[in-house]
Amino acid sequence: MLGKQVRTRLITHSTAPSHAPAVLPAAPSVIVLLTSALAFTIIYAACFAAIKAGLSFAPPLMYGGLRALIGGLALLALVAALRRPLLPPRRNWSGVLLLATVSTTIGFGAMFLSPGRTGAGIASVLGNTQPLFAVVLAAIFLKERMTFPRLVALTLGTAGATLIAYPALAGADAYGLSGAVLALAASAGTAAGSVILKRMQIKDETSPEPSRTRRGSGFGRALLVVAAWQLIIGSLPLLALSGLTERGTPVIWSAEFITLLLSLALVGTSFATALWYWLVQRVEVGRLSMFLFFVPVVGLGIAAFIVGERVGPLEVLGAALAVAGIGATVWESARGGPSTEAQETVR
Repeated sequence: MLGKQVRTRLITHSTAPSHAPAVLPAAPSVIVLLTSALAFTIIYAACFAAIKAGLSFAPPLMYGGLRALIGGLALLALVAALRRPLLPPRRNWSGVLLLATVSTTIGFGAMFLSPGRTGAGIASVLGNTQPLFAVVLAAIFLKERMTFPRLVALTLGTAGATLIAYPALAGADAYGLSGAVLALAASAGTAAGSVILKRMQIKDETSPEPSRTRRGSGFGRALLVVAAWQLIIGSLPLLALSGLTERGTPVIWSAEFITLLLSLALVGTSFATALWYWLVQRVEVGRLSMFLFFVPVVGLGIAAFIVGERVGPLEVLGAALAVAGIGATVWESARGGPSTEAQETVR
């Protein structure tokens, strides 16, 4: 009888659920962080040029919806090629639906609608306020601290983005309330999406740690599935709204538009979303978002060296301030400050 009780206790103890906190994935090295974040910002900046060019061939909601749908289907095809489950775990579906609404439907919809409703300067400045939203939301929902290097980066980056857009801000078409609100909504939606993903703590079914493959490194397959369905589900309201409001504006299926759409969907959406989500799982959202101040700098470089536009002294000063702000973020990462993800646990 006593032996039976002991065995029962052992079985009960071994099968009891563990309430130990899950350790977050190790933060990448400074070189990996810098390379990945800069690669993302370069792609992100090129996306704005592709969006502007593609709006000549398709209405905004249809264009944004097609971008998200194709990007999501491409990620799902990759998951199928890896022979992994095509659906997220049941526990992740509420987060997927929230991500789809906030980051894809609202974020993409506002991003594609704003250029036609306000001047280029307002769209550029407000469209690059994502770090401001990210820092506030991360402090509220993720309890991230506002460090001094991050405050410096935020100040310099905001000033730099404003100076880069100043010539357009001074133009006659600078003001448009609906466009300004849409540009802010695009930034807020993308920033909120990063925070939502961070709180989801996505885990592969084969690994006890978030966003890890069975070998413990690389892109987590579950992360790819979540990104895929977020894009696919979020594209459906955009396409439905387009069918209701953009019937009189047909899509011009030229070779140029198809090239723009596929580039935007595959590189600017599938790859960029997977890369950003991988980084979000390993780096504080507030710190990571500071690298987005490099987006207007890259846009300025594209305008100067590819399009051949003239760059004035204020824009050069703005680029220098933005780069200095990113430097403060890199310096904080190199110091291994208090926000290193490898040292934290999920509360």
